[in-house]
Amino acid sequence: MKASAISWTDYSGGDLNFVTGCTPVSEGCANCYARRIYERFGRDFAQVSDMHEDKMRRLWRKEFPQYSPKRGAPHKPMAFVVDTGDLFHEQVWHGDIEWALDLFAHRQDVIWQVLTKRHERMYEEVYRWCRNNNVDAMPANVWFGVSAENQKRADERIPLLLKTPAAVRFVSVEPMLGPIRMGNVRGLNKAGSLGREILDGFWVICGAESGPNRRPFDVQWAVDLYEQCREAGVPFFYKQGSHVRPGQNHELPGHGVVQEWPQ
Repeated sequence: MKASAISWTDYSGGDLNFVTGCTPVSEGCANCYARRIYERFGRDFAQVSDMHEDKMRRLWRKEFPQYSPKRGAPHKPMAFVVDTGDLFHEQVWHGDIEWALDLFAHRQDVIWQVLTKRHERMYEEVYRWCRNNNVDAMPANVWFGVSAENQKRADERIPLLLKTPAAVRFVSVEPMLGPIRMGNVRGLNKAGSLGREILDGFWVICGAESGPNRRPFDVQWAVDLYEQCREAGVPFFYKQGSHVRPGQNHELPGHGVVQEWPQ
């Protein structure tokens, strides 16, 4: 398994993409990088696959290569699953999702990072798994996140993320398409600011859109979001600024490189 080019994880792609394909659900999908890759090879990205059982079976026993933990990151390999799809897509069979959750709970030597735009199904499936296994939450090595590209999607997706039974919950503000006030989100707000008492295990990732068709980005949006997080003690990871190539302009004006992980 190769190291990931995504700066906030260690591994992605390969066997970790045991579900592939997706369909648009919100503004952030307009310039989807995974769809561009599929179309380049003449494949239909809207064709959501069944579970790739061969990949799943290998993940049950696969050894992750030796890695050097990133500064401040947890001392376990971090694996971002299904980065060219959505595990909680409506076309993915419930039993396959359950199998994936079983894998994540079994392999506690790995931190599994799961990101979705389908917050409702994520909550339902994770809650059902916990109930069926008679536990209050998934093990702490399983991190669940939602994409929130603007205030509308933050308001829509984060409240159910907060109810999802997990030790670490994260928000990927990428591509950032407008300013976001986390204090305005139901469940996070306390007199218009982030409430510290509910933010244990909360993490914010932020980045501009990349590519030739990238949409406008004001870096002050990211600075403001970071300052909200810093005031509340929430780890913040600034992935990239606006550029044709991903991973560029990763210094936050006035703050330098800000790459923090939840502990």
